[in-house]
Amino acid sequence: MELFPVYVLHSGEWKENKFINFISDCVIIESTFSYNNLVAAISEQIRIDMKEIYDNRLVATSSSYLVATSSNSIDVSTIDRTEIMPNIKLIENTKLSENTGIIDNMLNEVVEEDQVYKDKETVMNVMKNLVVRERFQFKVKRSSATKYHLMCMDDNCAWSFKSSAVFKANIFKVRSYNNNHTCGYGERYLTQRQATLGVIASIVKDKYVNPRKVYTGNDIIEDIQKQHGIEVSYMKARRAKEIAMTMIRGSPSDSYKELPKYFYMLEHTNPGTVTKLHKSEDGCFLYTYVSLYAFIKGWEHCRPIMVVDGSFLKAAYKGTILTACIQDGAGELTASTLFLQIV
Repeated sequence: MELFPVYVLHSGEWKENKFINFISDCVIIESTFSYNNLVAAISEQIRIDMKEIYDNRLVATSSSYLVATSSNSIDVSTIDRTEIMPNIKLIENTKLSENTGIIDNMLNEVVEEDQVYKDKETVMNVMKNLVVRERFQFKVKRSSATKYHLMCMDDNCAWSFKSSAVFKANIFKVRSYNNNHTCGYGERYLTQRQATLGVIASIVKDKYVNPRKVYTGNDIIEDIQKQHGIEVSYMKARRAKEIAMTMIRGSPSDSYKELPKYFYMLEHTNPGTVTKLHKSEDGCFLYTYVSLYAFIKGWEHCRPIMVVDGSFLKAAYKGTILTACIQDGAGELTASTLFLQIV
């Protein structure tokens, strides 16, 4: 069953259409919760009777509470909280900044206390990109399913970072962050352990958005050196390139999984088109055949001569692609069918 974090801002004040100086509470609810269940959970968390805030379907703008609602009327007095409270996970009061939101961008450049991240993996990638960008190193002091603590390579340095899960949920919050280094230059810049394949790939992945653009492993080495002062081997650059291309374009195996959807839409938008997809007993792709309806009808008006051309595939999966062409009345070759086989 899926869980969702719900943030409630209260005990603040309105100033120029902004709700400021508030306290934030968080309630983790289940996807099966009804609207009344949600209202009861919020009421229990902030210890306020919702009747003090709501008047039928309206919210008093002079209230010191900010709660989103729908057009439903609310009557929390009819709710049996003893029945719903076992399904509710309450989170301790936390003072958050005015612009708090759940961060899911792994390239986030600003790290501050009280930030909330989508999960631990996001926090790890943000910190790895941060140290590469600012050209220093850290080591992991503690790492578990609910905690992620970092410190500088120099044990005597004051730099530190601590984050932990919010009530054992997936989301992580930055508990403390000291960005001041008291160590020497050499200890921080001697090597760069955090420049992993994944970090380099996330830095250069936008270079592969345009499939026509050529961006080689040597280009990666040069750009990483110029932008971050880090020396990367050619083998590491090539492997980072493969990971970056997978991030942007997906893996070849995932592309083959999309063929049934593509063929369905092809037949739907081109009635009369013939597509055949054959798989092995374990569901792996073997070969496919495609002939558009326009080519099928055009066969009736073409010369009875067919040219078959074959080519070997040199990508991730080896195989053969065959195309059958016929000559129309104007003497031009027109593609008739396509056959693809993977070996």
